[in-house]
Formats: sequence, C-alpha cells, structure tokens
Amino acid sequence: MKVVQIGDIAGVALELTRGLRALGLEANLLLMPKPGDPLPEHEPGVELIRSSVRALTHARLTARLLTHYSNCNIFHAHSLYNIPLMLLHKLTLSHFHGSDLRESAAENSIIGRLLRRSMRHSRKIVVSTPDLLGNLKDFGIPAEKCIFLPNPIDVEKFRPRPSPVKLAGQERIKLFHPTRFQKIKGNEKLFYAYRQLQDKYPLSLHLVHDQRYSPELGRMLDLIEKLQLKQVYFLSPVEHAEMADYYNASDIVLGQFSPYMVELVSLEAAACAKPVVTSLIENDRSYPEFPPFRHAFTVEEIIESISWLIDNRNRWKEIGNKNRDWVIRHHAQEKICKRLSGIYAEISS
Repeated sequence: MKVVQIGDIAGVALELTRGLRALGLEANLLLMPKPGDPLPEHEPGVELIRSSVRALTHARLTARLLTHYSNCNIFHAHSLYNIPLMLLHKLTLSHFHGSDLRESAAENSIIGRLLRRSMRHSRKIVVSTPDLLGNLKDFGIPAEKCIFLPNPIDVEKFRPRPSPVKLAGQERIKLFHPTRFQKIKGNEKLFYAYRQLQDKYPLSLHLVHDQRYSPELGRMLDLIEKLQLKQVYFLSPVEHAEMADYYNASDIVLGQFSPYMVELVSLEAAACAKPVVTSLIENDRSYPEFPPFRHAFTVEEIIESISWLIDNRNRWKEIGNKNRDWVIRHHAQEKICKRLSGIYAEISS
C-alpha cells in the first residue's frame, strides 16, 4: 500500500508518517512550509515543496501529485488541503484538527463551501478531537464515515528525563503555558487566575509567543500589564523537537481552557509525566477511561486546580505517572498508526 499525506497541523502528519513507515507502509508526506516553520530536512518519506511565490508552490504540489504520486492507494489530506485534492479527484481521506472544521468549514465563503463539499467526496473523515464529530453531524455527514483518531504521541521522545533547559525563577514553582494566545483558547482566564495565585504562592509563568506582532499578542501584553502580573517570562517559539525539554524543566503544564477536548500540549506534557491542568469535556465517552488531568474551565476552576496541585506537591510523581500511563494507553504513536493503517485497509478493500 502506498500512502501520501498532504499538509500538516502541529506535527501530527509528520508523526503519523514516521509511525506508518515504522510499520512497513510506504508512507509519504508532502509539506508546503511557510516562513518560520520547522523544516524536517532529509526526513525519510517527507518531501518539502517550496517557492518564494505561494501560487507556484501549489502548482508544484499539483505536478508532484499527478506524476510521482499518481499511483498511490490513499490520498490523506489535512485541513484545507482537502480542497485541492478534491478538485484533482484524488481525495481519499479528510483529516480535521479543530478550527478548520469549527470555523473555516462553517463559513459562508468559497473556502467554507469547498470544505463542506470535500467532506461529501471523502471516503472517510478523521478528526483529532472527539468534539469535532458533532460538527460533522451538524454538516449532515453520515456517522459511518466519521472516525475519531487520537493524535499520535511519540512516548519515547516525550518522556520524563533531566532537562538541559533552565527556566527563570528556579526557586519558584514554574508554570508552563505554551498555548498560542487566542480568545478561543481561553488564555485570558489563566491570567486572571494567576493574578490571584501570585499573591499566595511563589510562582513563575512561562509563555511561548510568536516574535512577530499580532493583535492577539498585543492584547496579551496589555492584559499582563493591566493585571500587574509578576514573574512572567516570554520564550521565543520553541522547535517541536525541543518541547520535551521545556515540559521537563517545568513543574505544572497548563493547556487551553476552551470547551474542546485535550490538545497536543497537554498530551505531550502528560507523556513527560507532568501534572497537567486543562479543560476537559465532562461526561465524554470517546475514551474507555476519562483523562486523569486536572480539569479547569472557569477562572475559579483554574485557581482551584493549580492550588490543589501546589498544596499536594508530594503527589506530583504519582500524578505524573498516571498521566503518562494514560497517554501510552490511548495516544502512543504505534497504537494510533496501527489503527490508521486499518482504516486505510478498509478504504482500499
């Protein structure tokens, strides 16, 4: 079986390609990197297609698909790359990750209409968080076409180990929040919670943000100044390959506080056996066992969860081990890739 994935979101396609190749599949990935994206040069099965002109990049992608990859059994498109594959009559499987389905596909725009059309043309549709199954249902997609495939986590890369990274405020309890600052992710709630927590505990808060100015970054900086937050440190964008070092250098990792399911930050941190605070979907039955992370959605819940973890520091190792064990059972790369290969086999039969 010959597989080609197109596009990538948060490194998921890259991890799937690595895992599928480890299982013996002829898996390939076409990437169209944007300026500033990490470039997996010389990665087996990965081909970088780039040009100084974006339109030319897409023309080169089309040429490669119609020549070198024309005989593939599976064309697996991530996010908006469902559209060009559909137009080329090459779309086999659509893979959605979040805002592409919640926002882009819901728009009354050309992109929105084409995304909804691509769903109807896909043999199967895979989503990376279980709440997205509800979005597909709202679009009228038959349930038998829709599959929740948990994001793959390389539990050997993301594991507890000594870190070469030294975060500022070593004498303090280090909170790590690498989630991009967007209203939909609920970051503001964390800052209001931290304002109350900083007067009670010796804390430091470590954030990751793009060095380029954006309205979201401006709002974040204004809010931090308005609330007079102390011991807040900004980290430049961290290469994904280095994220494990930052998780391991921190004490508590904070995910996003939105009404959606667990995101990659929380999963990777949990694989590093770190206490995690994030928003969970109550009564969710997508997993055989509910995630063991500390749930928090409101400002009060964030304060309560972080306070509980700080007051129970003697249990951090126990909590971290439970988190890692859960990730291994439900998100380990090999297990997820075996399931995906089964989906491919079903489509091809």
